[in-house]
Amino acid sequence: MYRLILRKTFVASLALALCGGIVFVLLQLAGIVFGSATLLTGPNTVFKMILCIYASIASIAAYLLLHVGSTPVKYAQEKSAR
Repeated sequence: MYRLILRKTFVASLALALCGGIVFVLLQLAGIVFGSATLLTGPNTVFKMILCIYASIASIAAYLLLHVGSTPVKYAQEKSAR
């Protein structure tokens, strides 16, 4: 059950972080093209912090999916050999 929750948390936060990163880059590109300093510096405040939080949640969920609750291969082989 917890692995399902972790997987959904990972996928959702990763998707939000990646989509937000694309929007972040496009806003800065628009700022360069149109010569708008507001578009260049605006996303660096709260928007950037939110993206970092989503990326952190995705990385923690990925770590937990890989390392928590899984049986080490060597231990599993020893148990099955008996």
